[in-house]
Amino acid sequence: MRRSRRRLCLAAAGLALTVPALRAQNTARIRLVIPFSAGATSDLLARPIVQALERELGQTIVIDNKPGAGGLTGAAEVARAAPDGLTLAWGTVSNHAIAPSLYPNPPYDPLRDFTPIALLCSVPHVVMVHPAVPAQTLAELVALLRREPGRWDYASSGNGTISHLIAEAFKATTRTFSAHIPYRSSAQGLPDFLAGRVHLMFDTVVVSRGPAGDGRARALALTSAERSPVLPSVPTVRESGVPELRDFEASGWFGIYGPPGLPAAQVQRLNAALNKVIRQPEVDAALRQAGASVIGGTPEAFADHNRREVQRWGALIRQIGVKVD
Repeated sequence: MRRSRRRLCLAAAGLALTVPALRAQNTARIRLVIPFSAGATSDLLARPIVQALERELGQTIVIDNKPGAGGLTGAAEVARAAPDGLTLAWGTVSNHAIAPSLYPNPPYDPLRDFTPIALLCSVPHVVMVHPAVPAQTLAELVALLRREPGRWDYASSGNGTISHLIAEAFKATTRTFSAHIPYRSSAQGLPDFLAGRVHLMFDTVVVSRGPAGDGRARALALTSAERSPVLPSVPTVRESGVPELRDFEASGWFGIYGPPGLPAAQVQRLNAALNKVIRQPEVDAALRQAGASVIGGTPEAFADHNRREVQRWGALIRQIGVKVD
């Protein structure tokens, strides 16, 4: 009887210690590493989600921008973090499907070294030219690049990013050439593009809608399968009339990852909160206004999506022979 009471007391004491620990973990500050600069597409999309997620979880979330190497620098930091749910990564097609296949010695394996939590949204890209470029349509741009190879260059948000790969895929498909000018982010490349120091950009509709809408740039085509309600008059690449581009389609996607070994309970808690948040009217409206399409879903579906994207972009990188140092 005394032994049973002792066991009961020990169990109660253990529970008394565990509950405060769980409560402390659920109220501790979360750090979300965004591997791109403030003001870039990832940063702009993440902020309305983070604000709503703070309210949903009852936790403070600090955004930590860590740009560099196509998103590898910031993501690698999360891959090495403790699996306690307090350090998360904002993941993109760039740093979780493209850059690891593009760089010769990537600092992580995108499928093994992270825990997928939730796929959030996707965003099409826009083929933009500076107004000084004598091309009013995508077909005219292709003809111009063929006629004057090497004269017209393009800006990207960095080596190994989706904007870099879309441009290289476009060049390979159309058999054209334009020099690549990589920046650390879209926010850094855009001023040079608008000033005419760089002639083309293949960037997200989030970045492109402003300058395309007010005439500072000319939007020639969207890389998505369908037109965007944000730029309804801009045709898709498939609609351009260029025969080689009739099957061309590519969009960026964004999601949240944890370090490897993140406990299932933490994954499910965060996944449920994120799925709820992105469907809140104010968040959904903010994302759609930026040109994004909400996705959501289970961690398992996100993991499957990531595997397919690694295979897709890895095959394309090998096919067109893109390399970075």
